[in-house]
Amino acid sequence: MSVRIKNCRNNSDTSNEQDYSSEDSSDERSIDSMDNGSLNNPAMSPVEIVPIGQVTPQRKNEKSGYLFKQGGVKANKGWRKRWVVFTGNSLRYYDSRKSQVSKRIVPLSCMEKVETLVKDSDKDKFKFNLHTTNRVFQFAADSLQECTLWCSTLMECILKYKAPPGGEPEGLDMNEPDKQGYIKFERRNNYFVAVKQGKMCYYHSEQDFKQGSPINEIDMKLANVKEIGKGKLQLSTHYSHFLLIPESYSECVLWKMAFEESIADALGDNTILDQVMGNPSNRVCADCSAEDPHWASINIGIVLCKKCADLHSGMILPAGIHRNFEHSISRVKSLRMDTKIWTPSLIEMMKAIGNGNANDFWQHELPPDKRINTDTSAAQRMALIENKYKAKLYCDRSGISDNQKVLNEKLLEFSVRGDLLQTMKVTFLGANMYYTNSEGENAYRIAKRMGQRLTMEFLFQNGGERSSSSFNDSDEGQVSRLRAEVCLDGYLQKTGSNKKDFRKRWCVIEHGCLRYFLSQTSSGAKDSVDNDIMMCVQAVSTYDKSLSNVRNLNKRYPEAFELSTCKKDNREYLFAASTPQERKSWMVALAKLFCPVSLMADIGQCEFNLAGNFYIKDVLSSWEKTWLMINNRILEYFDKNKQEFCKVDLRKALNIKYSESTLACTTCLEVGKCLALDVYGKSLYIQADLARDTERLLNVCSKAMKTGGDTLEDQNLSPSNVPVIVEKCVCFIEDYGIQEEGIYRLSGVKSKVQALLDRFMADAHSVVLQQGVNQVHEVAACLKLFLRSLKDPLLMSTKHQLWIDNADDILYGRMDPQVKLEWYQFLIRELPPVNYSTLKRLIHHFNRLARYSAQNKMTEKNIAIAFGPTLMQTESESEVNSIHVQLQMVVIGDIMKHHQKLFKLGEDEKLMQEKVDEGKKILDGIITTKENVDVNDSLKISVFFLSRSGNCYNPEVNIHTTVKQVIDQLKYRFNATHEEYSLHEVLCDGALERPLHDTDHPHAVVKAWWDWPDCYRKQACLCLKPTPDLMLKLSNMYDPSRALFSEIRLIEKKQTGLLISKSNKYAFQFQQSRLSYFKDAKSAGGSPIGSWNIEDLVIYYGMDPIIRKGDKYGVTFLKVGETPGSKETPIFGHTLCFSSENDSLSWMAGLLAAQHPEGLLP
Repeated sequence: MSVRIKNCRNNSDTSNEQDYSSEDSSDERSIDSMDNGSLNNPAMSPVEIVPIGQVTPQRKNEKSGYLFKQGGVKANKGWRKRWVVFTGNSLRYYDSRKSQVSKRIVPLSCMEKVETLVKDSDKDKFKFNLHTTNRVFQFAADSLQECTLWCSTLMECILKYKAPPGGEPEGLDMNEPDKQGYIKFERRNNYFVAVKQGKMCYYHSEQDFKQGSPINEIDMKLANVKEIGKGKLQLSTHYSHFLLIPESYSECVLWKMAFEESIADALGDNTILDQVMGNPSNRVCADCSAEDPHWASINIGIVLCKKCADLHSGMILPAGIHRNFEHSISRVKSLRMDTKIWTPSLIEMMKAIGNGNANDFWQHELPPDKRINTDTSAAQRMALIENKYKAKLYCDRSGISDNQKVLNEKLLEFSVRGDLLQTMKVTFLGANMYYTNSEGENAYRIAKRMGQRLTMEFLFQNGGERSSSSFNDSDEGQVSRLRAEVCLDGYLQKTGSNKKDFRKRWCVIEHGCLRYFLSQTSSGAKDSVDNDIMMCVQAVSTYDKSLSNVRNLNKRYPEAFELSTCKKDNREYLFAASTPQERKSWMVALAKLFCPVSLMADIGQCEFNLAGNFYIKDVLSSWEKTWLMINNRILEYFDKNKQEFCKVDLRKALNIKYSESTLACTTCLEVGKCLALDVYGKSLYIQADLARDTERLLNVCSKAMKTGGDTLEDQNLSPSNVPVIVEKCVCFIEDYGIQEEGIYRLSGVKSKVQALLDRFMADAHSVVLQQGVNQVHEVAACLKLFLRSLKDPLLMSTKHQLWIDNADDILYGRMDPQVKLEWYQFLIRELPPVNYSTLKRLIHHFNRLARYSAQNKMTEKNIAIAFGPTLMQTESESEVNSIHVQLQMVVIGDIMKHHQKLFKLGEDEKLMQEKVDEGKKILDGIITTKENVDVNDSLKISVFFLSRSGNCYNPEVNIHTTVKQVIDQLKYRFNATHEEYSLHEVLCDGALERPLHDTDHPHAVVKAWWDWPDCYRKQACLCLKPTPDLMLKLSNMYDPSRALFSEIRLIEKKQTGLLISKSNKYAFQFQQSRLSYFKDAKSAGGSPIGSWNIEDLVIYYGMDPIIRKGDKYGVTFLKVGETPGSKETPIFGHTLCFSSENDSLSWMAGLLAAQHPEGLLP
């Protein structure tokens, strides 16, 4: 059979960038390096096609596999490897087997024959042509057998194919589509698109559509469509996105409707439709009476058929304001799609108005001969719709005044009564939606306040939620629309304001408001809570003492949650859901109502047990309102500058407590204190609008920070992701027991070991291990007991067999050393982050122990024996035997031996470990050989990280050791090398604080405490803090050009034991390194009442809490040699009281700068 090949279209240049592009575009990239000449040589020996029945074994009429295909309509664009699938009805080819977007679909109905082009010289490409009615497709298999199978399969189906009587319809199964036409695909030329029922196909041309040969087809039940920007649509599936640009905005609206209709057909979801059809008049189109309509104009309140809905959407005002017109005249939505907009109230409104009531108004004066039906032409249909809704020619105007003011007042009256139909009538007859009463409320606000759900819904759909001043404010309108999309309803248990007994209530979230009703059928709400008064939402926990009076809270209602508001008396609402998922849904929906609009999408993806608007700042910044959430033990807050969520791992937080009232946020609704959250290297201050919500946050954070558990993930962590219990025990042993004989082998007193472990489990950060109080063997036993008590061992029970199998191969020499290390690296990398960091810390500790094996008898082997079973517990105790112990020893020993390679320690990390080890050896030498050291010149001091509740380290110092040297050592110890730190002398639980200069000597500071009374000495400590906490403030406030002279209140102890009265002020002057004070400013220049040389003073920021009664800021100083306090008058030094923080900082900065002219900061 001779076939003439002809091109039905002329391809234009297009790009092959998108998944939806066709391979047959004429700009396919050039052919790979092949001999194209031989491939296109017509002098080829024909190969006989073997009928399918003669091939053994018998095959189905289907085939798939990789073939080479020659690109381009003229087969001149190069060979490409394609995944080809023949289904028996069509042939499709794809980029690869994984691709779900075809490059072309060739229906069987247009295939004519298969022609083989195999030559005797062919070795790796065996070619054949597939002839269709309008072009030839050239393929090549990589074997003769595969080529023969393809040809036989295709040819048999071609021969068996019989066209239906009258021939195949135009477009095949896409015949008579619901919508068709050209659409521009972004970064491509126009494609012809057809949509029918639940399928969409796109073609190179209309001719290809008629042929039934699309580029690709999309199952619309897997798709969704949305408008992105004016006139653009995004059609999305789980495997690709298609950006479509119709010819005009009106076409964009119609295409979107067509796609939505197709998706609805594919999904077959009639849930909303069935509810709206509860009003019998909604079962036919409001305009043409067509049956089974499934579109709606949600602002008019009518149900429409597809044809009329298209015309409603296509009504565009000529003045270029069609977007506003669309919202004010007819907003068309699908009853089978658009699920987000179908709130319970909107569904009820559609039923309450209904096509019957709507037409009683809109068609009251419509002559019978003007009515339309399903057969009416599009032009006549459009004319009726425009006259009916746009020109309002047939409206019922009876009983309605033409006076605008009367109309406006009627609208307010009907909104109070909740008369939906009358509200609809006056609205569409011209009442001003933004007219307000004497209290500034428009109809929407009145209906909302009165709890008139359906009236409020109708007014909302017609733009009534906006004020007249914001009518053109697109931002406010957009915010309102986004809030309105948040909807949820269902039964919840709810207590009254006394929080005693739960009662079942029907709860509804819609239009940015929470309402609850006695039952689902109740017309009036018992109460409502607007989003603008919502403050915080929290999952109620059993430990919340404020809810102890709620009956059966934990037993019957464990899924409770609380909504904090600033409604009258700052009321709290306590609800209970029936399941955890239901509680989450309600909490997320509520959070979306009052979170920042930009975060609404993120909130929907979040897990949290507390969320709300809080104020937050760090040491240097000012207060900013932000959104804060807590999910288990992670605190997240939104940083407006970075435009991202910042996370604080509460397992690593050292302390949270109320801070000084002077630091409180002044813009909060209630006066209260702020919280100070100390994390390694950072301090955050947080406060809520309501004091009780600040307390709520304190309780949640405190529980998250303190509570331990039976897994490593549950523990309080150090900055390096090591459990605090491990870090503190290891540091204590390295400081005081590194040479202790029998360490980790001799056990301590069992009761004391358990008691210490219980303290760590209750609050690991608060445990301070002290020499003389805690015994080394008890601490070591506590660490081992902790590791043994873990639910899952450090090296994980699920990986146990892999560790053991490899150890067995290593033990018996069946594994190459390099392979061994690679296996260990793989298994270590597979560990969770906390397991990895803990193992790394312990192995480093073990190696340090082994270096002192001559003293402590803990050789590498003994360490492996002691910790192998502890770190590698099996799931069954019966598996423990001598072989297992031996293999566990191999694992621990190998990891110790090769730890630098296994953990890939960088040069900086190696150097740090070497410095710490070298320093420890020197100190250990000092401890061992004290004959050259004066006891008075060498002592161990305790330094805490951030606060007294933080990690503690005990460096040894002498009279020559500087603060700088101690800081350098501690930064490595506390893993705090990423920021600058200062050493502070902290007294009276933080009320007094002195930043030590780098050149100061901590030895002298600590020895000075020994002469102080117990009330001061026991509360004194040294803390390592980030420099910005105080030092940077002082440095920034120092102004050498400013003269320090002002009236200041002085408090000090007199020889009689009395205090100078606070009512007296003195004129203080700091000049020529001397601080003096005079009776008043006029006396300055004469003889002072008293004076001090600056070099003789020890200066602190703050004041003794005993005298701090009303004064906010103070600078306190001692004269060198003075002993603060006495039994008679327990007051610390001399205190200058200031009314502002800046004044106090300026004076202190000036005094310190005089003591250290080289600069406050190094």
